[in-house]
Amino acid sequence: MAIFNGKKNNETELGFGSKNYKDSVRFLNIDGTVNVKRTGMGMANLDPYHWLTTIPFKKFIFITLGFYTIVNLFFASIYFTLCYNSFGGLESSKGSERFLDLVYFSSQTITTVGYGHVYPKEHLASLIASFESLFGLMLFAIVTGVLFGRFSRPKNSLLYSKNILLAPYKDMTALMFRVANTKQYELIENEANVVMTIKNPTTNKREFFSLPLELDKINFLALSWTIVHPIDEKSPLYGLSITDLQERDAEIIILIKGITDTFSQTVFSRQSYKASQFLDKRKFVPVKQDVNEKGRVIISLEDIHVFENV
Repeated sequence: MAIFNGKKNNETELGFGSKNYKDSVRFLNIDGTVNVKRTGMGMANLDPYHWLTTIPFKKFIFITLGFYTIVNLFFASIYFTLCYNSFGGLESSKGSERFLDLVYFSSQTITTVGYGHVYPKEHLASLIASFESLFGLMLFAIVTGVLFGRFSRPKNSLLYSKNILLAPYKDMTALMFRVANTKQYELIENEANVVMTIKNPTTNKREFFSLPLELDKINFLALSWTIVHPIDEKSPLYGLSITDLQERDAEIIILIKGITDTFSQTVFSRQSYKASQFLDKRKFVPVKQDVNEKGRVIISLEDIHVFENV
C-alpha cells in the first residue's frame, strides 16, 4: 500500500522503479516506445533483426540500397585489383569505364541474373564470382525475411487524442482521452489499462497508481472510444490541480490491447500523456457521424482531437 495525498491507494509497479529524477522524465515516448536505453553489454546489445523490422520504412529502403551499393563496389574493387585482365567482354580501354562494367557485373552476379555481357574466363575471377553468388543468395534471403517480418508483424493502428482533458462528468470531474482505429479492419475484445506515475512530495519517490475506468473493455472499436477515469474521493487525482501535476512530474501511461479480426492476432498499443498535455475545464466535442448513400456510417478521425471550453 502507498499513501498519497492523505489517502491509501494500491500501488502498481510497471517496471520503471520508484526512483525520482532531477529532470522531467517521460517513461513512454509519443510513439509509444519505452524511453529507456540499455547499455553495458557491448556487442550483445545489438539486435539487427529487431532494429531492421522496427525502423521507418524509408530508412530501411535507404539502408538496403546503401548496403547493396557498397557490396557491389567492394566486389568490383576486388575484381579490378586482383584479376583485371581475367574477364571477357570488357571492351573499353579506360580504367574508369572498366571498373563501372565490373560494378554492373557484380550486381548481375550477386543477384544471379548473369546477362553474360561480361564474364570471367580464368579460375581466380570465377572463384571470386562464385563466392559472391553464394553471398548474394544469403543476403537476399535475409532481406526477404526482414521484409516479411515488417509486413507480417501486428502493428499498432490506434490514434490518440492530442490532449487529455479534465472534463465535467456527472456531478464530478473526470480524466478523459479518446482513441480510434485508423485501419479499415476491426479490433475486437479491446481492453484498456491506465496508470498514473507521479512524484510523492513527502518521500521524493515516484509512485504508480492504477486508475479505475468507467469502462475498461469494449467488444468493438468501430467508432471512437472515450476512456474516462472518474475523479472521486478514491482517485489519486482527487484535489490536485494541473499545476500540482506539473510540479510533481505526472505522467499518464496507457496500455490498450485488442485482437484483429483479419488475422486473429493480439495487438498492443502504448501511449502516455505528460502534465503539459492536460487541459482543464474542457470537454470533447462529439465525433460527427454521417451516413452515405450505401448506408455506411462515416466518421472523420480528426474529430477525436476537437474539444470545447466548458
